[in-house]
Amino acid sequence: MNQHTSFLSIIKKPVSFFGMLIIMAMILSACSAYNTPAASTTSPASSANQAGGNAPTIDVTSDPTYGNILVDGNGMTLYIFTVDGPDQSNCDASCLATWPPFVTNGTPKLGTGVDASLVGTATLSDGRTIVTYDHMPLYYYVKDIQPGQTTGEDVGSVWFVISPDGKPVKAPVSSLPAVSTQEVSHQASINVASDPALGQYLVDGNGMTIYIFTKDGPDLSNCDASCLSKWPALLSSGSPVLGAGVDASMISSAKLADGTSIVTYDHKPLYYFANDTQPGQMNGEGVGGVWYAISPSGAEIDNSSQAAPTSTPAPAASSSEPTINVATNYTLGQYLVDGKGETLYVFTKDGPDQSNCNASCLANWPPLLTEGNPMLGPGTDDSKIGSTLLADGRRIVTYNHMPLYYYAGDTNPGDVNGQGVGSVWYVINPDGEIIMQ
Repeated sequence: MNQHTSFLSIIKKPVSFFGMLIIMAMILSACSAYNTPAASTTSPASSANQAGGNAPTIDVTSDPTYGNILVDGNGMTLYIFTVDGPDQSNCDASCLATWPPFVTNGTPKLGTGVDASLVGTATLSDGRTIVTYDHMPLYYYVKDIQPGQTTGEDVGSVWFVISPDGKPVKAPVSSLPAVSTQEVSHQASINVASDPALGQYLVDGNGMTIYIFTKDGPDLSNCDASCLSKWPALLSSGSPVLGAGVDASMISSAKLADGTSIVTYDHKPLYYFANDTQPGQMNGEGVGGVWYAISPSGAEIDNSSQAAPTSTPAPAASSSEPTINVATNYTLGQYLVDGKGETLYVFTKDGPDQSNCNASCLANWPPLLTEGNPMLGPGTDDSKIGSTLLADGRRIVTYNHMPLYYYAGDTNPGDVNGQGVGSVWYVINPDGEIIMQ
């Protein structure tokens, strides 16, 4: 009280103009110190996949198929990678492009049902901190675009949702006997579909395209765990069900590293592509120059070598050339897209006119290819357009000497899901500058 009275007595006395300024500065400083929280030592940047800021939230939700599973604060499903070690992520940069890590710069917030004793962290190779649960790193899946989706479950037989007790959920909760569930989920079917450009090719019983990997050996899969996360194996616990046109003499199987059986056709292991989401899609065709659909005769279908039907005129040379346009995003400003509005990206690990994105990388970041003369829309700078050769001989478009790529996680024009992935993938503006915000 005496101090308060003393202070009032001071300000009641006549003071000079400069004295008044000093008193006001003291008052403002005291108010600021009282109302402003202590400065945070964490970065203001947060993962594009988690809206919880520097301290993300782990919560529990009840899924009608898998029971209680872990999600983030927005209801987005969290996964574990069974190839990881305790507190050790074995998901490399290419893998993380498809399975973004659940990162934190602080202590995660825990919802009801989360076991605090199981929550921890580990360090990724790029220095970021990934949240762990029962010593297993946690990830998102890029194909989950809405809360409640679990499209990453059982991908490659190595990715699973996780229960609050820290166990991977490998089988759906069902009233059916367990043996029936296993038989349904692992009994493969192979049919024949027809495409106007590619002709006949193999699909599964749901019409999903089946692929082969030209780096495989006879009855030997060379697709490792990271690869299988993008190219799930066609598994079967017994002889596949064969449709009309499938040659039964070519059907066999081979063992993957985890002991499961992958179906082979003409001694070639068979796979799906994670970015095919509907029957009839063939987004994996020709990826990296090593992935192809397969014909009923057992031959790979290389679309680049398919001659146009004699009854159809050959398309004009320009029809195969890409278009580069400019789009506007309210956050990113102007950035480059292709003729369909699909976002284009640059890889900061590339050199000038040099792509350092290998075959595994290109599976997630397909190149913008050209035969030499891309078409340019308004706002693009023709002096910055060029091209360079990839390791497989194809020609990729460059802008300001930076190779241009798509992102497999972008499914619609205007999507920019690849922005900032791995802190090495970014959109580029019409001036040829990388947009890192």
